Amino acid sequence: MAFYNDRANIFKGKVISHRGHTITDIGSSSEYISFIESVSVAKNSKIAIVPNNMVGRPDLLALAAYGTELLWWLVVEANSAYDYEVDFAAGKQIIIPTI
Repeated sequence: MAFYNDRANIFKGKVISHRGHTITDIGSSSEYISFIESVSVAKNSKIAIVPNNMVGRPDLLALAAYGTELLWWLVVEANSAYDYEVDFAAGKQIIIPTI
């Protein structure tokens, strides 16, 4: 599981300019997109319900699911989350990818 902890070491990404700075955009790389698609497939996922004490906290959801909060990004991507308070509201059904 440590393999997934640091996205920058896993996916090459694309070097782009953003607001006058050079950054590496991992989210647009074909490898990252393929990975997210592979873990988002229903057969590779579990369904969970967001408990009251984890509202808006993908880091806590990842800690509960994987034993590390460093996989927060996997929970966010699998659920196409944008607004954490809404997308991870209490009682909401979410996807937890199996890795």
